[in-house]
Amino acid sequence: MMMKKYLAVLPLILLIAAIACHKNPSTPMETKPADNPVVELRTANALLAQRRCPQAVDAFSTFVQKYPKDAGGYNSLGLSYLCVEKPDQAIQAFQQALVLAPTFTDVHNNLGVAYMSQNKLPEAESEFKKALADPAYPAVGPYYNLARMAYIKESYEESRALARKAMMLVPKEPGPRLLYSKSLEKLGRDDEAILSYSELLRESPNNVEGCYYLGMLYERRGRPCDARSLLSKVVDADPLGDLAQNAIEALKSIHCTQQSH
Repeated sequence: MMMKKYLAVLPLILLIAAIACHKNPSTPMETKPADNPVVELRTANALLAQRRCPQAVDAFSTFVQKYPKDAGGYNSLGLSYLCVEKPDQAIQAFQQALVLAPTFTDVHNNLGVAYMSQNKLPEAESEFKKALADPAYPAVGPYYNLARMAYIKESYEESRALARKAMMLVPKEPGPRLLYSKSLEKLGRDDEAILSYSELLRESPNNVEGCYYLGMLYERRGRPCDARSLLSKVVDADPLGDLAQNAIEALKSIHCTQQSH
């Protein structure tokens, strides 16, 4: 399912760490003496950070019922709905957040992700560009999301350039480097792709996708021993996963005569 691909890189795409502070100065919370919104937020954010997504939906739903003018609560509720693969409800929550705080840039980026999960690419692009237009907002999320969208549209030169923008901002983050490498490969620039994949694996040696795509590229380039080594790591990491199953099938026809030491 398409949504799962987005959720696999949720911390980067949504810059989810930013929600922990729950900064929303334009819409102060209305507190009641018997309530403690700080504690409630801490509990709800912890649930989302732990990927206990249904519980996070319940917690943030309760929160916005108690504090209906808190845009940050609606933004976090939208993230929780994305986590349970309910983009329609996520879009409604994000839109309510923007009604309350039209300049809340996080929401534009997150709303773009929700639209992208529904293949509403023009709407997603518009939201990502709104996020980029805010000079105070970290640009890596919108750049990376735009790069992913360009890749989906098979606009590989654009996805390469946008992924490079994100990669320069967070050079140690594997997501942009992986997308940059895959785009180079799609463009037929295999030598550059090999170098880029190799750099990714130097920083993140257990990155399963990096191992898989570089292993398959090595197989096509006539380097069976290198291919077998990397694809075996993919299988060992998650034998029942889709990439591992593909790797198992590929390994049936990859023969390495090099003796192990």
